[in-house]
Amino acid sequence: MSLEVLKPSITKIVGLGIAQILLWGGSYFILSVLAEPIMKDTGWSYQMVYGSLSLSLLISGLLLPRIGRIIGTHEKNIVLPYAGVVMALGLVVLGLSEQFPVFLLGWVIMGVAMGMGLYDALFATLGKNYGKATSKVIVQITLISSLAPTISWSLVSLLLSNYGWRTSCFIYAAILLVTIFPIHRFALPSAENKITKQPQLSNKGAVLNEPFRSNIFYLLLISFTIGAVLTTGVIIHLIDILLDKKMTMATIVGIVAFLGPSQAGVRVVELLFSRNEPVKTAVISAVVTLLGILLFLLDPTVAILGVILFGMGNGMRSILRGTLPLAIFGQEGYAVAVGKLARVPLIAQALTPFVSGFLIQQFSISVFLYSFCALAFINIMLNILILKVAHQQNESSSDVLLKVPINS
Repeated sequence: MSLEVLKPSITKIVGLGIAQILLWGGSYFILSVLAEPIMKDTGWSYQMVYGSLSLSLLISGLLLPRIGRIIGTHEKNIVLPYAGVVMALGLVVLGLSEQFPVFLLGWVIMGVAMGMGLYDALFATLGKNYGKATSKVIVQITLISSLAPTISWSLVSLLLSNYGWRTSCFIYAAILLVTIFPIHRFALPSAENKITKQPQLSNKGAVLNEPFRSNIFYLLLISFTIGAVLTTGVIIHLIDILLDKKMTMATIVGIVAFLGPSQAGVRVVELLFSRNEPVKTAVISAVVTLLGILLFLLDPTVAILGVILFGMGNGMRSILRGTLPLAIFGQEGYAVAVGKLARVPLIAQALTPFVSGFLIQQFSISVFLYSFCALAFINIMLNILILKVAHQQNESSSDVLLKVPINS
């Protein structure tokens, strides 16, 4: 008898997307609005304020393997629902901070919350709960959460203009407290409601013996790390890159506005039309990302196309963070795989602003872009190699299955 595949309703998918918007907005994106008023109010430097975010990302990366293991080994969903509570605590500490060590403590707490509630923990939870439906669910949720910068920046800006940065932190903390826990309790199936067992995803591409010490795991780890560096470096310096082209700020703002829609647009295309295997999509994403960065080196008239292509590559990359490990390792052990694959990329992401800033300050924007083009090219080669290894493992697994005797 075939097993029924558990699928979330549209309402639950929308709920999880909204939760991601609020969690991203209350952590990763919040300094885009609050950094300047924080620096003016406290006298803390740019490096001190944004260094706190880097520390938060570092803590998140260090914790994720453990968080992935907890998600994978516990039947109940004990991580995601409480991410909002921990993040709210961090925001309250930020709002109360008069001394920098207290501000830093707030970001330490936020790092724990980011590990508990952002994409990597979400993908691990979805893989555990939804089996074969996971890939499509990931695309749907990331499509909704691509609105996170736009919505969260607007919300935090509104709070800031009316209440100041400290009270904005308190109000946002209250929003998280009253929304995140009930959304996750509603949207994620409880252990007692899992009446039908999820059919295991095909493990043809999985390495059965010690999968997290296999060649394909390390290839994925390096590829994900390079992808995180490329995304962080280009996005945080995008305005500097365009200013180097002697553009006016009004023109730059208009060009940068294409980044979000291009990320969302490629996710719509992926949802509606794509039938590619994730390993093939990874190669396409790497190629498109390189093309986008290359265009930044050319005439300013093609800068819009560069932003669009880079946004498309990054939009695909966000989806691949969840679907590629699922395709290669299968559902069993997926939560652990996501956690292990997230640690090094997040650490690299935390260090990227310092390294990329050094390249720009000591050399030039052009040297920075040429360096990132080299990284993007290496990533293409890595993903082609991942594609080759994955197909070899599929063939090996098929040969093994053909040799297994069938007992009548």
